[in-house]
Amino acid sequence: MRYITEQDLQMQNRQEPLKKITLAQNERLTPGARQFLTDHQIVIIECGGQNGTTKEADNTLKTVNLGTKRQTFFPLLELELWEAALKANEINRTSCQRITELAFLAQQIAKENLSELEIFEIAETATSELTSEAIFQPTGKIILKLQRACVYSTTLKTCVTAAQKEALEYLICLIKNEIDQLLV
Repeated sequence: MRYITEQDLQMQNRQEPLKKITLAQNERLTPGARQFLTDHQIVIIECGGQNGTTKEADNTLKTVNLGTKRQTFFPLLELELWEAALKANEINRTSCQRITELAFLAQQIAKENLSELEIFEIAETATSELTSEAIFQPTGKIILKLQRACVYSTTLKTCVTAAQKEALEYLICLIKNEIDQLLV
């Protein structure tokens, strides 16, 4: 059995930055080495059995990546909504107010401040397909930003709590309703 230490990994990383490390069947990581790889977001691959199959080893790495996704996409979601509100302010004040409320809702979801959040049943309407005609209307930039906010929300649903997921589904439905109103 061969143990790989944190110092071994530091030397390797200095020579050439590591993106992943593959462990042979007879190799193990010391706790310090595992922590080093997690801190530097280096993927750990363990070779298992005689057939040479591989599997990702460290579940904590996956947790770190999910946390990173949350830290990245919630601010992007909020920014898209604020930019959409800013653009809507130039065209339609009522739409601007509704989109501003969506931005505040996104902030609440990000902070997991869901106790005060009232989620109402919304009748899902058939969302209109985006066409070049819709995009080149004066509301086109707002619609694109709202579409991007839907994509961020959908991505976030993969790495949040159940309550946040439900709130994000509600937010997506509200965004789609706003897009439909802008397309009219």
